[in-house]
Amino acid sequence: MKHCIFKFGLVVAICLLLNNLYSQELVVQGLVSHLNKPLSGVKVLQKNTSNGVYTDSEGGFRLLVKKDEGELVLLFSISGFRSKELFLDGLNLSIPLKVELEEDLLSLDMVVVSGTRSEVPKYETAVLLRTLGKRSFEATQSLTLAEGLSFSPGLRMENNCQNCGFTQLRMNGLEGPYSQILINSRPVFSALAGVYGLEMIPASMIERVEIVRGGGSVLFGGNAIAGTVNIITKEPVKNTFEVGWNEAFTDLKRPDRSLFFNGAVIAEDGKTGMNFYGYKRNRREWDANGDGFSEMTRLNNHSFGGDFFYKPTNRGKLKLNFNAIQEYRRGGDRFELPPHLASVAEELKHNILGGQVSWESYSENLKHKYAFYGAFQSVNRDSYYGAGSVTAQPGDTLSGSDFLALNAYGRSNDRSAAVGAQYTFEPNEKYLLIAGTEGQHNRVVDEMVGYKRSVNQVVNNLGVYSQLQLKPWKSSTFLLGGRMDFVGINGEYLLSDSLMATDLFQPVFVPRISWMQELNKGLKLRFSFAQGYRAPQAFNEDLHIETVGGAARFIQLSNDLKTERSNSFSGSLNFTKSIAKIQLNAVVEGFYTQLQNPFILSDAVELPNGVAVQTKRNGNGAYVAGGNLELNLSIAQKLVVQSGFTQQVAKYNEREVLWQGENLNGQEITVSTQHILRTPNQYGFLTFQWFIHPNWNLNLSSVYTGKMFISRTIDVNTEEIQISQTPHFFEQNVKISFTHNVGKNLKMNASTGIQNIFNSFQKDLDFGFQRDAAYIYGPNRPRTLFISLKFSVD
Repeated sequence: MKHCIFKFGLVVAICLLLNNLYSQELVVQGLVSHLNKPLSGVKVLQKNTSNGVYTDSEGGFRLLVKKDEGELVLLFSISGFRSKELFLDGLNLSIPLKVELEEDLLSLDMVVVSGTRSEVPKYETAVLLRTLGKRSFEATQSLTLAEGLSFSPGLRMENNCQNCGFTQLRMNGLEGPYSQILINSRPVFSALAGVYGLEMIPASMIERVEIVRGGGSVLFGGNAIAGTVNIITKEPVKNTFEVGWNEAFTDLKRPDRSLFFNGAVIAEDGKTGMNFYGYKRNRREWDANGDGFSEMTRLNNHSFGGDFFYKPTNRGKLKLNFNAIQEYRRGGDRFELPPHLASVAEELKHNILGGQVSWESYSENLKHKYAFYGAFQSVNRDSYYGAGSVTAQPGDTLSGSDFLALNAYGRSNDRSAAVGAQYTFEPNEKYLLIAGTEGQHNRVVDEMVGYKRSVNQVVNNLGVYSQLQLKPWKSSTFLLGGRMDFVGINGEYLLSDSLMATDLFQPVFVPRISWMQELNKGLKLRFSFAQGYRAPQAFNEDLHIETVGGAARFIQLSNDLKTERSNSFSGSLNFTKSIAKIQLNAVVEGFYTQLQNPFILSDAVELPNGVAVQTKRNGNGAYVAGGNLELNLSIAQKLVVQSGFTQQVAKYNEREVLWQGENLNGQEITVSTQHILRTPNQYGFLTFQWFIHPNWNLNLSSVYTGKMFISRTIDVNTEEIQISQTPHFFEQNVKISFTHNVGKNLKMNASTGIQNIFNSFQKDLDFGFQRDAAYIYGPNRPRTLFISLKFSVD
């Protein structure tokens, strides 16, 4: 009997011991490297848990792994490198792990948020998505967001004004206001900021840019008709500091100097971190044709900002972001004089302040996620748009043109805010539910008292959205979602003695359907349908004032302006293949967007006070249809080729009258077109990166712009326009870089090159005082030489 009791007790003790050993935490440690060099800031996560750490400055990590969490798998990830999974079962964990990561030169493993409003690996998202990162900005020598966006399929940056350099993004053939610009997924990029804002955002503050073409991202807003550009700012993951200088010479003679710095500080436990950046740019004006009037503006920019995070627990995260921008730009002539003494001048002084705060947390089982956020942006602008030449001396009498010159000063204020909450529920791999609400407020006051011109507009929007992601089979993913917006617009638009008032409340529902089918491991088929809208309000192009014939030209809203609606369809085939050291990614995409009641600028007339006015009215319908071809290739971590080409057609359903009246000869003239202006049928890009040696890189990049139709004012007295077709352009850039390790953690990078090496630039620019400043097209800069130097501590 005693012998049996002893055996039983021994068995129980052994069982308890084994259970204790099984449930205890294991200490896993190791080293993460790339090409035998330690990688710091790598996230090491126990898969399917919130348990994780970051590697230290030596690439080392130490993680307590819970054995009772199921299959023991570690996931290693960091921006710019391919993620790697490591199964711990069967490994001798008493020996430190050695993990080697490969660079993700095509960014296929990047985690993105813009496609589904949740964190998903880029290649697995049901909505086709393109990213731009630090490597792309550096390879193309893009100092700002605006300079880098042309190196993405379906996107094209254009310059709309010789005087002030007003630029806008065209996506899939649709102009700027059809795209939604987001900062960290928040819609606070206001109408006034949108006039020049893409040029103000330095590349040094950007972690990546996520681009969704077409209406597949309407959960961010119903006006994302052409697509969404989501600017993700840098988040600290390791201790770094970088400082750099760039000296460029426009047309090989006009200086353009930039200085920047950025850095990050993170606590040893990885729970607190801060990233900061600064940027300063001084660019001299440039005159292309020797008429004394600039084609590129004088530009001074100062930017500063940063990100901060705090993780009180492994499942909760507080994030703060702030940015401040001061910019001065001026175009025209007589830069040494105040603008009202110049023949023509456009001068802008911007002060922009923005910030965001957010809280994200997961439930203990990681199936529920809660997010709350608030964001704001404040824009103050002092402006001068007009003709000057106030030359009166003491005792002289001021003329009517002198008073007109003094009238051209203006002031604008723009306040935007957004608050929201989002709930995510993922019970298993088959279902993902996202639901949320978002409130947006924007007030813009834009005044030029001397011209009796003002815009006082308040837009409030309460949006409620939801989306269900279904994976009935492992190879299929469906997205079913929609957003209900309750839009309120209250505005007064005064021009001379004409006052238009708007008091509108409009509920608008925009649905979204997407489907992705994995045909095999490397081949994915995607389809999307979405609707969108643009309410009858002043957008960014309405807050930019052209000077034509030495006088200001304003935009006024038609009294019966209606809401513009859209239907967007897209389909794509995406092929990805990795063979040994070769990565290939190819995309063929087709798109079609139908516009109902599209907004059109027409009927330019001159008012008695000497200024001109265009009317924004509804057209009879329009469409944009075409395709994007994308091909990306990486070979042995030595050669990277990325390219995109767009073939499209953009037309109104019927010919639209843009101007009619009597010319100077007394003849009745009607100017009409079926083409959507400033939209080429072909455009594309190509980048070629060759890592010749560990210390030497060669970068070639090209931008092609096809022929397009564009209008030109040919009579400043009657505002008569002429429509003509432009030539095509091919812009070629070259850059060579040298990197040297000065010390253990100090690295120096020196580079030089030429942008637009063949000087492909517009040849028929308007001349002199009475030029049409909006008659500008093609590449934004002539041949430009640059030299840069950068130091980084890692």
